[in-house]
Amino acid sequence: MRKKGFREFALALLLLLLPQLCGCASLTGQRREVEQLRIIQTVGVDYAPGGVRLTLAAAAGPEGESPGAGLSGTGRTLSAAMEQIRESSVEEELFLGHVRAILVGQEAAEHGLDDLLAAISRSADLRLDIPLYLVRGGTAEELMNGTAGEKLGITEILQAARLREERRRGEKRSTADAVERSLIRSGSALVTALRFGDAAEAGEKSAVPAGFGVLQDGKLCAWIEPEDAVGAELLCGGTASRELSVLDLGGLPVSLELERGESAVAPVWNTDGSLRGLDVTAKVRACVLETAAGSADGLARYDDYLTGQLEAAVSERIGRVLQLARQQELDLAGLGGRLARADPKRYSVSDQQLGALLPSLEIRIAVQGELTHSYDAKDV
Repeated sequence: MRKKGFREFALALLLLLLPQLCGCASLTGQRREVEQLRIIQTVGVDYAPGGVRLTLAAAAGPEGESPGAGLSGTGRTLSAAMEQIRESSVEEELFLGHVRAILVGQEAAEHGLDDLLAAISRSADLRLDIPLYLVRGGTAEELMNGTAGEKLGITEILQAARLREERRRGEKRSTADAVERSLIRSGSALVTALRFGDAAEAGEKSAVPAGFGVLQDGKLCAWIEPEDAVGAELLCGGTASRELSVLDLGGLPVSLELERGESAVAPVWNTDGSLRGLDVTAKVRACVLETAAGSADGLARYDDYLTGQLEAAVSERIGRVLQLARQQELDLAGLGGRLARADPKRYSVSDQQLGALLPSLEIRIAVQGELTHSYDAKDV
């Protein structure tokens, strides 16, 4: 009886364990399915005759596995190009739920981003606040494949660039939803631009900052140069962590690091209530990274001169961006919305109307600068 009872107990225990033992095969299958997933984190969009070309890149894999790029397809539409890529990637399942950035080649941007923005809005995989970048002077495919190194690929490079941009500007502006809102509101938008260039490490290539691309009615119409990017950011509200180069009393170059900057825009009215001009004021604080000044008196005179140079440099950059806005008749920095918030009772001009008015408006720029030194203990 005792042996029979033991056998019955063992049989019952085996029956209980059978579902779990069978589950080992399903777990193995699930692991294989996961290993066959290719997690796409960067998407490149380029123009192709009669359609579009897509390039997909994955992040660096575990244990130092090289980042991947080079999955490309062409079609009449974005979905057709994606379907071609899926058909050619038979051994891997593509997963787009973690896409972190979209690169748009210059020619594609010149043809327009409306279809891309609409596709992002409809997509169940892509976030509305996904970062957008324009590739200046090239294609997204060239940039993505050219920066795929042994350790870092385009995904890692863009992640680092995004962190720097958010620290500098304090908010996300060059994203799909922000660009679309700006286009709807004023017919224009600024998009962060990159180009293919040399990295800090010798022999390496990277995505180098290239200012901003200006969109008009969804199409690329102009560029803001990298040295004028600080002017555009100040006109949009504020900036930080920008480097400027000025000349000292002896005509030698001095590097300044902009620690913070903010601006205000006020309307100037005619007696009949019409808009006559704009007063643009900015406050900037910069750090002198190196100085050759000696005595305290010499240092004070040196700082006064550099402060004037800082103010002139920032004013010049703001002025160049405003001049571009005049030429294009675009409110590319969203000044209309800032004016409405500053004087909501009197200001009734829409953003698009302001763009058309810019060539005829009187614009005054005033910049107040402050200098610190790298060894100062002041709080920023």
